[in-house]
Amino acid sequence: MAATTSPADAPLVWGAGVGCRVLATLWLGQLVLLSPFAYGTDLAGLTAMEWLLRLWTLGVGLWIFARLGAWRVTADRDGVAVPRLFTVERLPWDEVGKVVARRDGCVHVGSRITGPFLPAPLARLLRRPDGARAMADHLTIMVRNPELRPTERAGARTRVRPYAVRAPLPLAVLAAAHLLAG
Repeated sequence: MAATTSPADAPLVWGAGVGCRVLATLWLGQLVLLSPFAYGTDLAGLTAMEWLLRLWTLGVGLWIFARLGAWRVTADRDGVAVPRLFTVERLPWDEVGKVVARRDGCVHVGSRITGPFLPAPLARLLRRPDGARAMADHLTIMVRNPELRPTERAGARTRVRPYAVRAPLPLAVLAAAHLLAG
């Protein structure tokens, strides 16, 4: 495949597609409907443990929303940028190491996990391309062949952002749902 891959000038970007964004929207909808802060509940009467459990559930729900609908990986001249909850991990090319596509649609970039893409068995069933495998293969080729790496740095349009940057949107939706219901 290295013979058919041409060098890229601009940074290469992989991110959540339409399917992931639809799943994220559905996830947000169920989070609104099954909110850990149930409608009609007297929040003043909750114990500290109940508050902790509800905040934990909300945090996990928001993390899943961001992982589904807001992930993005960028490969530029300096390496690969992978989002984390509050930071962005920038792996220099010599530290990327191995890139492996998993059957569940996620991709190991070095020691980091990113994705999800459509899982490989489902992609075959639907006769869709295996995006995880394509990304893993492309990054592996760039790790092994430095002349095929992008020559530019990631700009504002291709920059990876932490997942927490996306938290205000679902929080606003949850707050609006509670204000309208109560």
